[in-house]
Amino acid sequence: MRRHLLVLGFLVTGCVAATAHEVHHSIEATTAVALRLSYADGKPFAFEAFEAYADGKEIPAQVGRTDDQGRAVFVPGAVKHWRVKAFSADGHGIDLRFEVPAAAVSQSAPAGASGDGPNRASLLLFGLSLLLSGFGLYQLRLRKKP
Repeated sequence: MRRHLLVLGFLVTGCVAATAHEVHHSIEATTAVALRLSYADGKPFAFEAFEAYADGKEIPAQVGRTDDQGRAVFVPGAVKHWRVKAFSADGHGIDLRFEVPAAAVSQSAPAGASGDGPNRASLLLFGLSLLLSGFGLYQLRLRKKP
């Protein structure tokens, strides 16, 4: 009889230990926010750390790494205002506050439009135009006439 109780005890203990290593999952379709980050030269801010904070919270709602295309993805739920901090080991990063767009509003940009801001060539052209206009102003107004 003792032997049977001992075997039964081992079986129960084994079953409990086996269920302790289980991982359950569920798959649900939901609306997520995908924030695409890139360096100034257009390369994706890939595999870098990010933290997503709900409005007014000190503890991040999600932490993770951007994917190979520089996207930080999280599910905002009912919270509309978010803060995302993304940073790399070499000091690059961003601290962005934004409002989640309404799901019904289309966020697609017109053909040829980019939300990444001005590119390097347009910034270079703007800088050169500032230098040339400053030199021209100097030549016209400030130079001593003989």
